[in-house]
Amino acid sequence: MMLQKCNSRFSWRLAAPSCVWPETALVNCRRLARNVPEVGLYLLELHSCLAYGPGDLPQKTYGLTYHLHLPLDLPWRLGGDTVYAVMEGLLDMTAHLNPWAFVLHPPADAGALADFVRAFAAGGRDPATLLLENTDTASPADNLALARELGCGLCLDLGHMLAMGHKLPTDDPGLIAKTAMLHVYSPFGSEGPPKDRTHLHRTLTCLSPEGRDLLAWMLGNLTPRTLVLEIFAPIHLVESLACIEAISDAVTPPVAGNAA
Repeated sequence: MMLQKCNSRFSWRLAAPSCVWPETALVNCRRLARNVPEVGLYLLELHSCLAYGPGDLPQKTYGLTYHLHLPLDLPWRLGGDTVYAVMEGLLDMTAHLNPWAFVLHPPADAGALADFVRAFAAGGRDPATLLLENTDTASPADNLALARELGCGLCLDLGHMLAMGHKLPTDDPGLIAKTAMLHVYSPFGSEGPPKDRTHLHRTLTCLSPEGRDLLAWMLGNLTPRTLVLEIFAPIHLVESLACIEAISDAVTPPVAGNAA
């Protein structure tokens, strides 16, 4: 599996999640280092990840660039300051990897998020490296407004947009400046979205024509630093790379100055 040769006309760097194989993050990162230049370290369960030992997380970079996906089960009901305090251990555990970004599913409570961002900044971290990801309940437009207010960046998740029918605010120039990362996968197969709008992480070969068009627009208009193939099986990761290459071959890269 060789994934590094992505379309060099584009500014983004290809990345994969740290859970492609049913092994530890350490094993995944060591394997992926032969294939991609960046790995997203997926720390999705707070207490389980805080209990990691030396054999669970990579203790050296393996030549990789890293970013973190922060836990999905953060205790937002306790307030943003508390959330940061209980999560700071994860940041300390991974500091030796020098992650350049921190992907966060924002809470419904905007006040708790604002308190978290203030604590994040007080801890010596740039809020611009905190990337708000659109989810089932937070649309790209919602997150763009929050990112402007709080000084954060954006992680645009193609699968969530397609699954939930959320629109991308393509006419807002702030979208280009704020988008630092893309998460790319198909949320369902040719059967289309299920009635309850839930979704899976499917290979890009399952993308609908609407999904391919949206991905092509994103590749042709946005200048993210990283594109994550958010696929959790090796063969589907390879299939998805072929789709990315085919779509990007047909797209004119955005002008670098558009990112200003």
